[in-house]
Amino acid sequence: MKQVLFKKVIFVTAVLALVTTLSFQQTPGYTITGDIKGLPDGTGIELLPSATHKNEKPVAVTTVKGGKFVFTGAAGGPRLFFVKIAGDDYGGFQLMVDNTAIHVSGVTKAFAENGRRNHEFTEIKVTGSKVHDEYLAKTSLRSRLDKLYTAYNNNNKDIFDQVQEANNNKDTVLYNQLVASDAYKKFERDEKAFFDTVEVSIRKLILANKDTWWGPFLMLDQYSYFTPEQKELFDQLSQKAKDSYYGKVVAAELYPPSHVGRKAPSLAFVDQQQQQVSFASMAKGKRYVIIDFWASWCGPCRKAVPALKNYYEEIAGKGVEIISVSIDKKEADWVKANNEEKFPWHSFLDRQGLADAYNVKAIPAMFLLDGEGKVLAENLMLDSLKARIK
Repeated sequence: MKQVLFKKVIFVTAVLALVTTLSFQQTPGYTITGDIKGLPDGTGIELLPSATHKNEKPVAVTTVKGGKFVFTGAAGGPRLFFVKIAGDDYGGFQLMVDNTAIHVSGVTKAFAENGRRNHEFTEIKVTGSKVHDEYLAKTSLRSRLDKLYTAYNNNNKDIFDQVQEANNNKDTVLYNQLVASDAYKKFERDEKAFFDTVEVSIRKLILANKDTWWGPFLMLDQYSYFTPEQKELFDQLSQKAKDSYYGKVVAAELYPPSHVGRKAPSLAFVDQQQQQVSFASMAKGKRYVIIDFWASWCGPCRKAVPALKNYYEEIAGKGVEIISVSIDKKEADWVKANNEEKFPWHSFLDRQGLADAYNVKAIPAMFLLDGEGKVLAENLMLDSLKARIK
């Protein structure tokens, strides 16, 4: 009897050991199954990290087969992703992912707009992700603010349209009359009231979640970019929230390390033929090199080009070089703008994450390097750059 009991104990122990071993061998992860009507077989689908304030590269790419697509992987905690058509097409949807089985259904329709191919995703329904449900609940504030935005614009549409038309027609007399009118002053009051409401509502939402990772996540999700004013808000978060993944992302953006006095964080330049261009070849014989971050869609950047060209004529023969780096997402946009501007200096598309390496948060932004690639000054505008070089 004792021998039988002993064998049973040995058997149970062995089974438990096997189960324990398998549990350590099998890393839990997520499986995302998509069933989106309107996606033809062979369509590439990308999974990009979202709410990081960076131009992220896809962490995974899959293909639609039988009208469905599947992503598998593992996340270090709840993460927000942007699911989109692979390539340069626009349009997609946000998906909060945790290590679980998730199913996404919906409808998409492709259309052309301003020469670009877009995809409109509607009726998106996510099941199997409780954290996605929480995400929708916590970010529902945005839809309420959108309604307020639409209301104050509709209520002031007439005066706004009149001012826009006068400005477009360069009718200074009429423009000045309109902006001095009671109707326009009402528009300004309504606009200020709206943005005050936005700021108060966002702060209230973030502070209501200050003790968890949701706090810093909502800072990233609700603000398109940070200004020094957000430091005070971040400081009110709990240490647990600050130590979370999204807490560290926010801290890195609000308190970026200075590159001044150190070797440039990256000197990876790639031309249109995908060939590396060495910094040394461009800086040869130069005392200073200006790295100018811009984009085709950046109005202030484009307006600053003539002044920068005039300055280049002064300094080109005095040991100073310029390297322009566009942060455009679509190469075609950069090529078009690049051909229009006809820069007399080196010009590249940011293919190697240069803007992120330099912690560029707003453009135009210029960095002054010496001929060896050491950073002498950062985030400069043209006037301050001139003063520094002089």
